Order: sequence, then C-alpha cells, then structure tokens
Amino acid sequence: MSYRNSGMKQYLALIPNILSTLRLGLACLFPFCPEELWVWLILGSGASDFLDGWCARRWKVSSWQGGLLDAVADKMFMFAALTTVAMTGKFPIWWILAVIARDLTVGIAAAYAATIQSWASFREMGARWSGKLATAGQFLLLLTVVLFPGMAPVALFISVSCSVFAAGDYGLLFYQALHRQHRDKNSSSR
Repeated sequence: MSYRNSGMKQYLALIPNILSTLRLGLACLFPFCPEELWVWLILGSGASDFLDGWCARRWKVSSWQGGLLDAVADKMFMFAALTTVAMTGKFPIWWILAVIARDLTVGIAAAYAATIQSWASFREMGARWSGKLATAGQFLLLLTVVLFPGMAPVALFISVSCSVFAAGDYGLLFYQALHRQHRDKNSSSR
C-alpha cells in the first residue's frame, strides 16, 4: 500500500514542475506572439504560477528545487514579457529596472552567497508573501499596460512599491541568515 502511495506522490510531484516548465515555454513564446495574444499569455502564466504553488502545497510535494524552478520561470516570463512590451513603446524601458528591484536583490544575494561560499544562507530565502505580492504587482502592471494603457502609471507605482518592499524583506532575510551562520560558525569554533 505504501508503495502505491509513494508512486502516486512521485507522480503528483511532477505536476507543479510541469506547470513551472510551461511558464518557461510561455516566456520563450511571448516575444514572438502578436499583441492580441499577450493578455492570454499573461493570464496563462499567472494561472500556472498560482496552480503550481497550490498543487505543491496541497499535495505536500514542495521541494527547494521545485521552488527554484518556479522562481526561475517567474523571472524568465516577467523579463520576456516586460522587455517585449517595453520594446513596442508601451512604456519606457527604464521601468523594468524599477519593477524588478526584488529580483535584482535576490540575484545579488545569490551571487554574494556563491562568492563567499555560503549557499546555505541563500537557501534559507524561500518563498515569502512579500515576493508573491511583488509578482502579483508585476502581473498587474503587464495586464494594465496591455488592457488599460492610460492606467499604466498607477500600476507602475503599485508594482514598484511591492517590488521595493519585497527587495527590503528579502535583503533583511538574507542578512539575518548570514549573521546567524556567522554566529553559529563562531560559537562552534570555540
């Protein structure tokens, strides 16, 4: 009986990763699609982002690797979509840097952790509600720019505010993890 349950769990564990991989496919497809399809790609990406996390939690098949795949898929889709939309002149390209403040912070933290060989401190930076809020702000911005371009400055303000807040939250979390690791290393060497 447990063999069948573990087999089922392995099968269920694939579904969130397939949904994240689908989002990677949408990221590759986005720059080549006509503008009329953008809203559907954005909605499809948002749905897959919601569903992969929901399935992983519901079926208790979450893993660090799956979370990393989800995060990479999010970043790739957002970068492809934001860049494509900006290149058509719907908003200035500099908006992208403001919108991805959280992503830049996490990327810098990962690079720093790799440089000082402290990957464990970076691994402590799991998904947080502030990051989910920043991702929601990015989706809101994309949908607003595509559907209601006149409201784009308002959506930009919301998206950037969420992203900057998440950047601070993740930056603080990483700092605390580094500090804790340093403290633990010092106490074990005594």
